[in-house]
Amino acid sequence: TTGQGASAVGLTAAVRRDPMTKEFVLEGGALVLADQGVCGIDEFDKMNDQDRTSIHEAMEQQSISISKAGIVTTLQARCSVLAAANPIRGKYDSSKPLNQNVDLTEPILSRFDVLCVVRDRVDVVLDEKLAEHVIRSHMISHPHTTTEERQSLRSENTVSDSQIISPDLLRKYIVYARKYVKPQIGSTSEAKLVNIYTELRRESMVGGELPAT
Repeated sequence: TTGQGASAVGLTAAVRRDPMTKEFVLEGGALVLADQGVCGIDEFDKMNDQDRTSIHEAMEQQSISISKAGIVTTLQARCSVLAAANPIRGKYDSSKPLNQNVDLTEPILSRFDVLCVVRDRVDVVLDEKLAEHVIRSHMISHPHTTTEERQSLRSENTVSDSQIISPDLLRKYIVYARKYVKPQIGSTSEAKLVNIYTELRRESMVGGELPAT
């Protein structure tokens, strides 16, 4: 989903009146439909603050409580939330901490386990490859492009087929990992995690950044 069109009921659940039976029925939102999967939200910073806070319960407790129109229940929302947001004024300022670069509150930022910054760095070689890829994709998808031309354009692709992971294979890999892979933390890893957590807390308090929770 996208932040500009997302709402609280669209992400969690909504109650509507069935046109046939005239009774109230419950419809699950994106987080409920993505149970045991991944829910992607683009333009996360464009969401309304009230709608954004509606997903706090789902991200913290992996469930959504409903009490509307006489319907009282709890829906499972055991999904991972992958959200993308743009920096303020469209440019990331490396001299400021993350919480000052995005228009998001600290409570919602603390709900995420991992925060990644993707910066748009100027690189002549990478920019040229990206421009060629975009133009080639448009040429391949053009309705007037012949089959021979499409094959020729695909053969010019610098990435080999062995390096490309298909969406189906990636989906199967995620399902397999969530079902069968159960990582265990040893004594050495436990000590490292404790040290990293305490160090992050100390650095956040000294530098005024978002504290790790």
